[in-house]
Amino acid sequence: MLAALAVLVGGIASDDAGAQSRTIRIENPAADQRMLDDATGRLARDPNDLQAMREGADAAMRLGEYDVALGFLNRAEVVRPDDPFTRAMRGSVMVQLGQPRMALPMFAEAERMGARPADLAADRGLAHDLLGDQPSAQYYYAIANRIGPDPEVTRRHAFSLAVGQERDAAERMLQPLLQANDPAAWRIKAFMLAVSGRSGEAVAMLYAVLPRQLADNLAPYMRSVPRLSAGQQVAAAHLGIFPADNNVMAGNDRLVPSGRPFGADGGSDDNPDDE
Repeated sequence: MLAALAVLVGGIASDDAGAQSRTIRIENPAADQRMLDDATGRLARDPNDLQAMREGADAAMRLGEYDVALGFLNRAEVVRPDDPFTRAMRGSVMVQLGQPRMALPMFAEAERMGARPADLAADRGLAHDLLGDQPSAQYYYAIANRIGPDPEVTRRHAFSLAVGQERDAAERMLQPLLQANDPAAWRIKAFMLAVSGRSGEAVAMLYAVLPRQLADNLAPYMRSVPRLSAGQQVAAAHLGIFPADNNVMAGNDRLVPSGRPFGADGGSDDNPDDE
C-alpha cells in the first residue's frame, strides 16, 4: 500500500488554517488521472463496482487527492464492509495525512479481515516512524523490503535509521540509490544531513538536486529540521509537513493538516504496538 514516490515536484503551499506546509508528491499524474477518470465513469454505469472504487481510491491517493480517495473508500465500505483492501487503503490515506494513531488500528483491522501482514508493512512502518517509534518502523520496513524490494521503502528505512542516530547504517542503505542517481534518494540524503545538524550542507544539496524555486522554498524549513522531534523529522521528509512558523513544537503535535494533535479525531492513544 505504498503512496506515490516521494519526489518533490511542486512548490510549498500553506493550507487555509496555516497549520503547516505540504509538498506535492506525484509519480505519473497523467496515468493516475486517467485511472481516476475511468473509475469514475465505471461507477456511473455501475454504482456497486467495488473494483472501480478500489482503483479510484488508489489513483486519487497517488495524486494527493485524499478527500477524493476517502470518498471512494466510503462507498466501497458500504458495498463490502469487510473488504481488507479498503480498510488497508484507508489506513494508508491516514498515514499520508499525518494521522498515524488512526492508521494503525485500521491496519490491524485489515489484517483481521484477511490482508497479508507483508502487504501492510510499508505504511505500517511509516505510521510507527511518525510516532517516533523508529525500531518498530524499521522492523516493518525490513519485512516489506524482504517480500518485495522497493526504492521508497528503502528510502524510508534509511531515513528512519538516520533519525535513530544510526547514521553509518543509513548511509550504507541509501548508497545504491544515490549511485543510481535517484532524485528522491538525494532529497532524503539532504534531510539526513539536516538531521545530523549539517543544515548548511543540506541546503546546498537541495540547490544541487532541485529546481531553484523549490530549493528556495524548502531551505528555511530545512534549517529547522535539527530541532524537530523524531516524528516531526519523519513527517517533514516523507510527507512534506513542517511547523508553519518554523518554531519547534514539543512532541508530535500540530503536524496534521488540520493542526490537531495525532489521535484528535478519536484515534487510540494506546501504545501502537498493542495492535
